[in-house]
Amino acid sequence: MIRLFDNWLYLNTLFFIQLFSLKQVHTFNEMFAIIISLVVIAAVVYYRRYRSFYSHWDKRGIPAIPGSVPWGSYSSRSHMRQYQGFSLDKFYYKMTNHPYFGFYDMRSPILIAKDPEVIRLILTKEFSHFIDRTYTGLPKTDPLLHYQLFSLSGNKWRALRTKLTPTFTSGRMKAMFPLFLDCAQGLNSLLWSRVGSIVDVKDAVARFTTDVICSCAFGLQTNTVVEPNHPLRKAAADFLAFGDSLYLKFRLLLTLLSPFRIPFNRFTPKSVEDYIMKLISDTVEYREKNKITRNDFLELLIQLKNKGSLKDERKEEVEENFEINLDVMAAQSFLFFFAGYETSSSVQTFCLYELALNQDIQQKLRNEIQEVIKIHGEVTYQAVNDMKYLHMVVSETMRKYPTLPALMRRCVIPFTMPDGGKIQKGDQIFIPIWSLQHDPQYFPDPEKFDPERFSQENERNIIPYTYLPFGGGPRMCIGNRFGLLQTKVGLITVIRNFQVLPCDKTSIPLKLVKNSNNITACEGPIILKLIPTAPEN
Repeated sequence: MIRLFDNWLYLNTLFFIQLFSLKQVHTFNEMFAIIISLVVIAAVVYYRRYRSFYSHWDKRGIPAIPGSVPWGSYSSRSHMRQYQGFSLDKFYYKMTNHPYFGFYDMRSPILIAKDPEVIRLILTKEFSHFIDRTYTGLPKTDPLLHYQLFSLSGNKWRALRTKLTPTFTSGRMKAMFPLFLDCAQGLNSLLWSRVGSIVDVKDAVARFTTDVICSCAFGLQTNTVVEPNHPLRKAAADFLAFGDSLYLKFRLLLTLLSPFRIPFNRFTPKSVEDYIMKLISDTVEYREKNKITRNDFLELLIQLKNKGSLKDERKEEVEENFEINLDVMAAQSFLFFFAGYETSSSVQTFCLYELALNQDIQQKLRNEIQEVIKIHGEVTYQAVNDMKYLHMVVSETMRKYPTLPALMRRCVIPFTMPDGGKIQKGDQIFIPIWSLQHDPQYFPDPEKFDPERFSQENERNIIPYTYLPFGGGPRMCIGNRFGLLQTKVGLITVIRNFQVLPCDKTSIPLKLVKNSNNITACEGPIILKLIPTAPEN
């Protein structure tokens, strides 16, 4: 029947084209009737083509949430525009009895893997089948994104990952640690200037993370306490604003023109690209000309560019070499800045918010910080690692507020699930981190902020692949050590000397917003009050 209907549409279209070509149309009414007929045929063809997308998972023997025009599996436009963690959560609980299932993001079929064993298959055991992220293959006309480790696919990703992995060893983090402490002094000065008054902690920790990453990634000595509108922060804001605008256009075009492949040449504003490229080029040229070295990320990239490897690089066979040039260096530095700026500042912000609402936890943390510093005499790299309760508090923050509500992978080699479900090359897979980390079967009373979940005794009971703050498997976040260290130094700077309290301007509960990069972020500022607990030093 479908083939007969297609033939009917085809013959009628040819008939109308022939009428036009033979000039058999003589009156306005005839022409109007033909135009209406063509519109109807086009609409039917378009509708049938669109409807065909919604049988994608049925053909594979995979259970799915039905989709329809125009929002796919979303019940409404408002459902689709929610924070991603909330929208996927509805699907997660609707398909409780299935270890994995499909849904439709408008016209895009996506698989959600929700069972820890299925997630283990995708992230680790069968990683070669799912090596790529969903958003890979970005155009070379946008080098800041094209050459990022996050965006690369296949052997190119593997080759660059092998080169970059040694830049984030514990030894290199220890070497960079003095840079963290220098930036913490700026945060400390800012907090003492606001003591006794209300503070937007979201802005305060964002300034600190900006200073840390500018220092470690670009070799810049910034002081955003005095200059909060540093050009790099502006570049990040322009990138996000441009991304949000382009994302809306992309989704609209994808909906209206679903049968066609739409090329996009740029996701980064040209002004941002020019600024970052010049910054890296000028800094590298200056260091090489004046033989300047520094314990930072850029110095390691320069070494990779000039020597092809780091001294302690682990040898691993890869099929494709990856040249480190200025484009690649700029892309990694921009990724380092953007990822670290957003993720670490968000974790610190959410953590301070929860500590303000849970004074007993805050006091216990303060006691540990002060005791450990007393033992070591000052804040040292080892002292930070010795703060076990701090690690528990940060871990619980990342459970309750995962930076990414979902991990994304793409199938590159067809794979058959243990129960027979077929995943084909090109299929997109989401792993719903928000839902997993708020599922009461894995984390009882999930809305409660309880660092004891991550005590040495309790942590061993956490089911693997239900807690994924940095992802999992070979493609997990390469900068997790850096992010944790930055977050902990920021929290130590605040909590050791100040009591953080809610005030009448504190939003309770927080409202999470949807954005184009799907990062967990709160709406508006987070306003808290600071009271000194120790003399200024």
